[in-house]
Amino acid sequence: MKLTDYMTINNISTKDMATLIGGMSASGVKKWLYGERTPRPDQMRRIAEVTKGMVLPNDFVLLSNTPSMSYCDGRGLSF
Repeated sequence: MKLTDYMTINNISTKDMATLIGGMSASGVKKWLYGERTPRPDQMRRIAEVTKGMVLPNDFVLLSNTPSMSYCDGRGLSF
């Protein structure tokens, strides 16, 4: 699951996610969400912990080419 989907489903703001991860700013989290940056390994571990394994390092790979849940019909068809 993408971090943006996890945050939307759980009603978590970028500021709240930054606080949960620790040592982050909301703008840093936004850069991850927009694919401008990739979390460092220690940040990825913390994301996996905070999301209870729902968001994993592989979820940041090909960020722009992977359909978001909000735009996917469950069969891989995005619209």
